[in-house]
Amino acid sequence: MSIIINADDFGLSEQGDNTIIMLHELGVVSSTTLMANGEDFSRAVDLSKEYKRLGIGVHLCLDGPFNIGKEFCSILDRNTNQFYNLDKILKKLKTFSVDKSDIYKEYCLQIEKVLDHNIHISHLDHHHNLHKYLPALNSMIKAAKKYKIHYIRPQKMLLHKDRNFLKYVYRDIHHLYLKNRLNTVDTYFNPEITDNLHYELHFTRLTEVLKFKNRIIEIMLHPIDINVPETTFYSSKLVLNLLSNQTIINYNDLKV
Repeated sequence: MSIIINADDFGLSEQGDNTIIMLHELGVVSSTTLMANGEDFSRAVDLSKEYKRLGIGVHLCLDGPFNIGKEFCSILDRNTNQFYNLDKILKKLKTFSVDKSDIYKEYCLQIEKVLDHNIHISHLDHHHNLHKYLPALNSMIKAAKKYKIHYIRPQKMLLHKDRNFLKYVYRDIHHLYLKNRLNTVDTYFNPEITDNLHYELHFTRLTEVLKFKNRIIEIMLHPIDINVPETTFYSSKLVLNLLSNQTIINYNDLKV
C-alpha cells in the first residue's frame, strides 16, 4: 500500500502555508494543491521551488473570492464580481443551471496561472470537493486532458462518518465514471478532526486506513494553522511514528 498525504489550500494564507511546509519537513505531507488566486499565492510558488519533493497540484475553485475570470456570467455574482457563495453555486451545480463552458474556461485560467510560474502540476482536486457534481467534474476532466494533467482526486471515501447508503452508491458510481475518463487513485480518507477530545478514536481510524492492502490512498488534510486539532494530531510523536513505517508518495510518483 502507498499513501499520498495531500494538504489542500496551499497559497490561501501565510499561516496555512507555513503549517503545510512544517508538516512536509516532518515527513507527513507529501503533496499539496495550490489555489491560483489565494492571497499567499506568490509566496507559495516560491516555497514550491524550494521544497522540490513536495508534489504540487491545483486546488480548483468555484466559490468565494477566488475567480480569475470576470466575464463568466453563469458562475459569477454580479453584485460582487466574484464567484457565488457556496450555497448558491451548490444549487446551480445540482440543478445544472450553469454554463459548463464558463466553468471550463475559469478552470483553464487557474491552471494556466500555475503553469505560468513553471510549476509541474501533479494532479487536480477541488475546493469544497465540488467536483462531485457532474458540471464541475466534466469541466475538470476536459481541462486536465487539455493540459496533460494525469490525475484527479477520487470521491470514493474510506471510513466516512456519513452512513447514508445512497451517498455511498453515488460515490462508487462517480468513481467508476472518473476512472473511465482519467486516472485517479483507489480512494481517499478525510480525517475530520475538529477537536482534541477524541485522540484515541482518530488514531484508531488512521490505523484502520493503513490496514488496507494493495491500494493507493490519499489522506486529505486542511492544515490551516499550526494549532488546529488536525495539525497537532498529525504532528504528534505517536502519529509520526506510525507514518514512518508507511510508503508515502505524491502523485508525481504514480505511473500514467
